[in-house]
Amino acid sequence: MTRRGLFQIPFAAHLAAQPRRLNVLMIAVDDLNNRLSIYGDPLVKTPNIERLAKRAVRFDRAYCNFPLCNPSRTSLLSGRRPETTQVFNNSVEPRTYLKDTVFLPEYFKAHGYFTARVGKIAHGRFEYQVKWDISESRAGVAYS
Repeated sequence: MTRRGLFQIPFAAHLAAQPRRLNVLMIAVDDLNNRLSIYGDPLVKTPNIERLAKRAVRFDRAYCNFPLCNPSRTSLLSGRRPETTQVFNNSVEPRTYLKDTVFLPEYFKAHGYFTARVGKIAHGRFEYQVKWDISESRAGVAYS
């Protein structure tokens, strides 16, 4: 089934054509420490993060799977540990050893969700390895 890009049909029509389901917003931050007001820091003022934390799930004991960006992000997107992905540095392409693994946004898309990214969950020379409906650096380009 080929899906037309978001910019080819009106957004309201796109939403009306979709079955009703819960929205999912995932915020992945791998370079942020816990110097935030929601964690009791008296100096840092983060009212928008506080407001979001009151309505969302806050993880107080979250850890990354590897101390480098690419291995950790590949693990997050694939649901597999670095020992399985074999991505241990920032120069190995995420799909080198995973081939046909379905990454998280691709799973959501396959189940009828609209997927978009802003930021660097998969970026630079590896950006093409994860499929999204819209990617911030390729606004207007839809993937099928």
